[in-house]
Amino acid sequence: LRRYLEWSGLEVTLVSNITDIDDKIIALANSEGRSESEVAREWEAAWYSTMDALGVGRPDDDPHATAYVERMVALIEELVASDRAYVTGDGIYLEVATVADYGLLAHQSLDDMVAGGGDRELVGGEKRNPADFALWKFVKPGEPSWPSPWGDGRPGWHTECVVMSLDLLGDDFDLHGGGIDLAFPHHENERAQAAAVGRGFSRRWVHNGFVEVGGEKMSKSLGNFTTADDLISRHDPRALRLLVLQAHYRSPVEVTPASMGNAESALERFDALARRADALSSEAVGDAVEPDEERLSAFRAAMDDDLDTPAAMAVAFGCVTDANRLLDAGDVDAAGPLIAAWRSMLDAVGLAPVVSSEELPPEVAELCARRDEARAAKEWA
Repeated sequence: LRRYLEWSGLEVTLVSNITDIDDKIIALANSEGRSESEVAREWEAAWYSTMDALGVGRPDDDPHATAYVERMVALIEELVASDRAYVTGDGIYLEVATVADYGLLAHQSLDDMVAGGGDRELVGGEKRNPADFALWKFVKPGEPSWPSPWGDGRPGWHTECVVMSLDLLGDDFDLHGGGIDLAFPHHENERAQAAAVGRGFSRRWVHNGFVEVGGEKMSKSLGNFTTADDLISRHDPRALRLLVLQAHYRSPVEVTPASMGNAESALERFDALARRADALSSEAVGDAVEPDEERLSAFRAAMDDDLDTPAAMAVAFGCVTDANRLLDAGDVDAAGPLIAAWRSMLDAVGLAPVVSSEELPPEVAELCARRDEARAAKEWA
């Protein structure tokens, strides 16, 4: 999404926060006899190592929750002072009933959500409503803590994210993204805090579907997960990117050895055209050639339609098919604009073709020529 917006000519500021303190980090640190900061730094480095390998661009800012605790306390003070939040024996909670449109992202009213909550527990017995959520958790033995006017403790996850996003992007920022499982309660609870203090939050939301295996969400609890590092150790990293692009972002995407293999085969079509183009005159297919505007318009129309990447990639593959057909027929001049448009599309989605910079051995070059001749003659065998 960021790549495409920049390709379209927009200036983009991307913020991706680092939650470097939460229940799981604390539990892991305690089990390993390490500090929470050590655990967080290790996995942050692992995250970026994988993202770099996948060709995912770094964010402009990656704020760490622990650097924002004072500002989180200030927000909670404002919520308590305005009677939007209250103090209990185990922490401070936002009273969601005081937020007029609470449930907006869940597409349900607060009454409907509570009625459908079954026996949802009233934590500590002091919550006024089952949907009320913790802004501040009082310190427990073996946990890190920070000072606050109500007692030492640590911020709740929802408060961490709203404070960092508003600080770096300001009120009424354009887009907030995340997995569909975060829409409620996490994103709703971020938005509710901003609304409770009269600040505009995200104007638009993009929630992506799950990675699946055999129709089930990939997860550690089901034991059906594969790490991205494992995938890219066995496959071209671009294959995962293409696999994601061939599914709409709000839909699930199936990641299996077979689907990765299919994506790699599709990438070979890209790489083969790039090799073929590189062997031609730069005047015919070089950077100076104007891209086919009709194809680029079709690509833009698909991407602008709720980021319809499957349709956009179909346009890109259509360029490959038609460019090869024209090259087979010897019409390099007609193929050039299609190749230029195709290259631009790949730039927009981060799928640059791979062409070896090494000179081909003569026997390989001969095989390539024979393959092109066979394809032109439709001798597929």
